[in-house]
Parts: sequence; C-alpha cells; structure tokens
Amino acid sequence: MPSSNNIPYFDLTHQFANYRTAWLQEIERLGQTGNFILGSAVNQLESELADYLGVKHVVTVANGTDAIIIALRAIGVGSGDTVIVPNFTFYASVEAISLVGAKPRLVDICEDDFNVDPQKIREAVDDRVKAILPVHLFGLPANLKEINSIGEEYGIPVVEDVAQAFGSIYSDAFCGSIGDFGCFSFYPTKVLGAYGDGGMITTNCEEYAEKVRLLRNHGITGPNQHELVGCTSRLDAVQAVILSLKLKSVSQVITRRRELADRYRQFLQNYPVDLPKDLPGRKHVFNIFTIRSPERNRIADALGSHQIGYQIYYPMPVHNQIPYQGLGYSDEEFPKTMQACREVLSLPLYPEMPDQHVDRICEVVCSALD
Repeated sequence: MPSSNNIPYFDLTHQFANYRTAWLQEIERLGQTGNFILGSAVNQLESELADYLGVKHVVTVANGTDAIIIALRAIGVGSGDTVIVPNFTFYASVEAISLVGAKPRLVDICEDDFNVDPQKIREAVDDRVKAILPVHLFGLPANLKEINSIGEEYGIPVVEDVAQAFGSIYSDAFCGSIGDFGCFSFYPTKVLGAYGDGGMITTNCEEYAEKVRLLRNHGITGPNQHELVGCTSRLDAVQAVILSLKLKSVSQVITRRRELADRYRQFLQNYPVDLPKDLPGRKHVFNIFTIRSPERNRIADALGSHQIGYQIYYPMPVHNQIPYQGLGYSDEEFPKTMQACREVLSLPLYPEMPDQHVDRICEVVCSALD
C-alpha cells in the first residue's frame, strides 16, 4: 500500500478491500461449478451490460485491443483497406488497425476536447477507407453527430473506441450504443474495471453480433465445427463476476469521479492551466483528468518533488512511434496533436481518493505556476 506521505496516481487497494469478500464468495461458487470460461456468469454480465447501456447486443472479449480487432474483422476490414483514427490516442487504437492488415489514416484533433476533428475525418475519406475509429479520449465523448453523419454519407461504419469512457453520454445515449460498434476495455483502472484484463463489443446489429461471437471463439458453430478463422478472446468467469458486482455501483463511481473533477476545476479555475470542459450534450466520466499548460514540465517537477503521482498521456503522437514512422507523416500535419503532446499532464483521480488529496495536489500545481 502506498505510503501515507505519498499521493499515488492511482490506487486500487481500497477498492479491492471493498469488494474482496463478495468477489471471493463468487469465486468459491464458480469453483464448485467448475465453469470458468464463458458460461452463465459471462452470459449474465453481458445481459446486465446491455441493459445498462441500452444496447441490443454485448459480446465480451479478452481485452479492449481485441475488441477493436474483432469489430474491424466483423466489418471485413483487411489488407489494402484504410481506417481513419486520431493521431493523439493510446497506441492500441492504431495498433489494432495494423493487426487486421489495414493501414491507419491518422488525423488531427480538436483543441477543446482532445478528440478527433470531424472536419479532418471528412478530408481523409477516400475509396480505401473502410471504417472510422473515433476515440472518446479521457472519458469525454467525441462529436458523434458529425462523425456518424460522415459515416452515413459515405457508407463507412463507425467503430467507437470507448476504452476510456464507460458510462459517458452523448446526446442522451451512452457511448458505445451510437456507432456501428462500441469497443470497451475493462483494464483495472477504467471506470468499470476488472481485476485482470477484459473487454467487450457492443452493437445494435444482429448480424454483426453473431459475427463477433464467432470470431472471439475460433469461429465455432458446434462441436468440432468451425465456420471461419477466429481467435481466442474470451472473458473468463472470474472477471465476469467482479464486473457484475462493480456494475451495480458504477453510476455512483461516475458521480464521485465528477465530484473530484469539479473540485479540481474549482480550485484551479483562476490559474493559467486549461481544464477539462463539460461540452453541451456530452457527459464526461473523467476516467483521466488531464490539464494542459505550456508550463507542463514545471508542474510535473513540482508534483514529483512532493511525491505526487502524475502521468503524461500522451507525450508522443502515434506517427512518431517506431512502427509508424514509415507512413510518411510530418509533425506539421498535426499542429493540435503536437501542441497537446507538449502540454498535457494527467492528475490523480480515482473514486476512493479523498478530497484532501485533490486540495494538496492543487496547492502544489498553483505554487508551481506562481
């Protein structure tokens, strides 16, 4: 457990203590059934998640990266195809495109929300584009109205990357229920996180749902019968039961995250930092609380000297990562992405975090800017 003199960037120990007894009881029950892969616990979770998100179909998978890969394969994306994706994102969003044999078409972001710029999507559309992959970065929905409009105009499926945004809302609908697919991660630090890896795919299309169910499990249609080349990407029942337990309180978790974000914003509003915004029609869940400042390095040094954890998401655009340097992009093509990489810094925020930690962090940030 972290020292009482430190403020970690994230701390799962208190959360685990809250769920420990109930989770271990569920594991004991699973042990008595011997059913650890898929089965009734996973089926129950998928039904609960579909009800919560208001979506017709939920298919759980092994992790969030697999969710994107399988969704793209279900659409038929492969060699020779292109997928439009923001340059400012976690690497896996783009990596998944490469892993189905397609080519990422990287585009710039909007300055006010770190999300993909719909106008840049429109400019990137050509005959090779087979999917649009908006990322709801840090927990704030991308501009799905404009993005879906482009997809509908050109007949291009929209695959939402909701890894950082479980429970976020765009225009009265949950993210992941609006595009053709929603792809989620249950990594432990997410708004709804497992105690291991996990992910899911959401869709309102029966045909897509049937395809992803086959793809996640070797294309099996019956005993020793395989309809297509799939993969092994199944959620295990041990993770399913903790996710079912945590889903019951996820709305309160989101409320607490928003309370902590409001406390940060109230404290820092008069200082020269750009703070996460609540944009009209979009509910932020603050999976990550990211500020931006030209004085980012000074703030980081101050936090470090006071033993306060922080992260920089993300210091490098995808096009400068080694596997993608050969795509031929230049920094000048992505001015807003490059500025974000120079200025962003993410502060600690998790639901068990006490208010006093926010106050102390803000005091250090403010002192660094004085």
